[in-house]
Amino acid sequence: MIGARVEHKDEFFIAGFRQTVKQGAGIGELWKKLTDHAQKRGVTMPEVHSMGVIVGMNAAGEFDYMAGILVENLETAQALGLNALKVDGGDFAVTTVQGAVPMSTMAGVDHLMGTFLPQAGFKANGPVFEAYGPGDPSSQDFQMQVWVPVKPA
Repeated sequence: MIGARVEHKDEFFIAGFRQTVKQGAGIGELWKKLTDHAQKRGVTMPEVHSMGVIVGMNAAGEFDYMAGILVENLETAQALGLNALKVDGGDFAVTTVQGAVPMSTMAGVDHLMGTFLPQAGFKANGPVFEAYGPGDPSSQDFQMQVWVPVKPA
């Protein structure tokens, strides 16, 4: 982890594909589907900000996952033929992680949920967001951020 903090983020929109996955299986295929779909519509992935969204988890280890890109509005998502997610502005706990995905992402989520939020007097108030930076997500040098919307505990 490279620090953790709470910061305000304005409303934003994510466009992508969403499906239920079990213990992370199928996430790579979902990103490939998004990349192929975007390229067919003239969007090159290195030029956009990629975002993953992790929503809930049930007792069977299943959760909803969205592989997406930041877009200007819901209309842009629709024009690209993608599912849209509007995220309300508010306070988010943010940590920067380094290392290969998904292990670095899981470490960031564990740190925010298990250590930072309780110590800072906050609790999670929505899904976990993965904010991908440029580079190779399988590299030990890869850096990205994990965001969690928060409210006072």
